[in-house]
Amino acid sequence: MDKTRTNSSVLVALQRDARIPLHRQIETSIRDAIRAGRLPRGSSLPPSRVLAADLGVSRGVVVEAYQQLAAEGYLASHTGGYTQVAAGPSRATARNSS
Repeated sequence: MDKTRTNSSVLVALQRDARIPLHRQIETSIRDAIRAGRLPRGSSLPPSRVLAADLGVSRGVVVEAYQQLAAEGYLASHTGGYTQVAAGPSRATARNSS
């Protein structure tokens, strides 16, 4: 079954019957959104618990995806638990290209 959910400008497409692990699918969706400018630098991502509930996956799956993207420099976690886009076009650049 294919699922696509949106939450706070995050578009994540999951294919539960695919051979690709769910955390990798989440990583790819977020990485592609950042590269395409749909998630500009400074954008906040939903908390891992919220995104996990929205997608119907365990929080650990989302945490693993967020951690990998942070290790690659795409995301930054801040005190208080929120996660922001750390790479890609700035908000002003992304708005002007829309």
